[in-house]
Order: sequence, then structure tokens, then C-alpha cells
Amino acid sequence: MKKFLAIMLVLSMVLALFASCGGSESADKGDQAPAQGFKVASHNAEIEGNPYRVVYENQLLEAIEGYKADGIVSEFASFTSNNDSAVESQQVEQTINDGYDLIMINPIAATGLDPVIAKAKEAGITYINADCVYNSNDIINVTVDQEAWARINVEWAVETLGSGSKIVLFNGIDGNSASELRKAVYHEVCDKNNVEIVKEFAHGWDDTQAQQQMAQIISSGVKFDGIVNQEGANGIMNAIEEAKIPYPGCITSSEEVRWIRKAAAINEKELVMPFIIVENPPGIGATALAVGLNLLQGHKLDDSKLAEWNNIKYTPSWIMTYDNMGEKLDSIKDLPDSTSVSSYMSLDEARAAYFVD
Repeated sequence: MKKFLAIMLVLSMVLALFASCGGSESADKGDQAPAQGFKVASHNAEIEGNPYRVVYENQLLEAIEGYKADGIVSEFASFTSNNDSAVESQQVEQTINDGYDLIMINPIAATGLDPVIAKAKEAGITYINADCVYNSNDIINVTVDQEAWARINVEWAVETLGSGSKIVLFNGIDGNSASELRKAVYHEVCDKNNVEIVKEFAHGWDDTQAQQQMAQIISSGVKFDGIVNQEGANGIMNAIEEAKIPYPGCITSSEEVRWIRKAAAINEKELVMPFIIVENPPGIGATALAVGLNLLQGHKLDDSKLAEWNNIKYTPSWIMTYDNMGEKLDSIKDLPDSTSVSSYMSLDEARAAYFVD
């Protein structure tokens, strides 16, 4: 499967939107784009201050430009709700009223958009939910397998620290489907292996909040052996180094290139801080775009590839630990610190992976 490595900095707004697909049925749009191309709209809960969403937007824009050049997409619009549910619904409704062919959304939460989903379905719009699962069988979800992602991280941490150890847990955003799926796996694995969660925070996937929360933990005197984390590792490490306390017995993920290089630098001469980095590719948005465009072209999804809520799951494959550090560092040598490790599927790759024709 061909993959494109993410290399991006900052941006304004980009994305792709999709509208309603009942179950795995494809829209009857014919096998080719209309003469004028498809109109695509994209909605995002947030971008500014979130490195993951910045790369998500940039890779989506990169893909859109290619589809425009090929005549598949004629028009593109991007919207950001800044985590305001009312604004999110209004923006989606606007794109429905404006007659977009494809609406794609990376939502605030797993519920709350049913009325606009119903309206999109009635209008015959293809609606794709990307990155964070939305609980509806009237749409198609395209996500990274967040449970698999979390399990890889936490099982490694438990194996590294051993039974009876204590961890600090950093989640993302309370109520967000990806964050909640990960959190449930963390608790399940820790409970099963007699690992105590001594402190738990939600840092909003934000380095500044993560640093403040880690500083609070340090000043409180809470004793811990390791850290299980959803992003924010740079902020966590800033607090640890500013306090001049020993490195934790282990720390998990954050796929930002800056963090990957930081973790490697800490362990450059010898292993002093065990770590694991598991990709959570922001390019899932561009992959979702490819799925949506295939549906608009009349291709039929393979039902066997759909999990609960019509969810197409991408399983993470880029994993870095101390053992393969040199190889993985070499694979990102041309990437700037400001981006994340990420890949996405082309139109043909998505068709081969998820469709029956």
C-alpha cells in the first residue's frame, strides 16, 4: 500500500466534507466525476494549537489539490467550529443547504449531530465522519483503530513497568470518542495487570496544558513509575526537565517529529527512559476523503471491512521504541520538527482496500 509521508507546517483551513451514506451503500453518482467535478466540504472541531489537526488539514489540502488537478473535485470549502457544538451544527447545515456533494467532518463528540445527518441523508449527500467515531449507522466512519492504538501503548507500558507499578494517565478530551476509547483500554489493561493509576488528567491534546498538569503532579509529590499518554509528551517532558526530577520509568506516545527526536536524544548514549511511539496518522482525513470520492463515483464498500457504526478502521503500523530507534529516525530524517508521522491512501488504494469493485 502506497503511503505518503506527512511534511507540513502551518495553514489556514482545509478539509473535506461528506454527507450521508446509509450503511455500506454507495451513492448512485456513476463511475466518474461529473464534468464539473464534485463539491467537497470539510468540518473540523479545532485546528489552531493542535499540531495533529494542523497536519490533518494540510494533508487533506494536499490531496484536494491533486483531485482538483485531475478534475475529480471542482470546489472545496473548510470550516472550523472551535469546539462549539452549536456552531458545528450550523456550519454542517450550511453546507447541506449549499448543495455540496460530499461532507466530511472530524467532530467534537460522538453524538449531537443526528438532525443534520438526517437532513444530509434526505438531500442525498455523502457524509463521511473522519478520525473520531460518530455513533450513527446512517454515515460512514473512517478512523484509526483507537483501541488497537491504546492497547499497543499500554500493554508495552505494563510489560515495561511490571505488576504493582504506578502510572500517571493523560487522556485527550473528555467525551471525545477517540479519547474515551483509549481511556477504556488503558483502564482495562491496568486493572487486569495490577497497575495503579495514581493520577488522571485530560490535557486536551495540548502541550501547554500537559506541561501545567505535569508540573502540578510533580509539586504535589505524587509517586509514580511511568506515564501513559495521549499526545502532549513535549509538554510533559518540559515540566519534568524544568523540575530536574529523574526521567520516568517509561512514557508512551505522541507522534510529533519534535517529540520523536527528543525521545531519541534523551536515549542517545544509552537507554535511560524507555519509550514507545505509535503512529496515529493525521492523514486519516485524506484517507476518508478518498473513501468518500469512491462512494460518489459509484463504488460499493466491502461490508466485511466495516466495524460497528459502519467504521472503516486503519491499524497503526509505524511503531518506534529504543530497539528500532535508528531505523525509524532515518525514515523521518527529511521531516521538519513541526509535523507528525503520517500517511494516507490515494483514491485507487482506498478502492483496493475497502471496496468490492
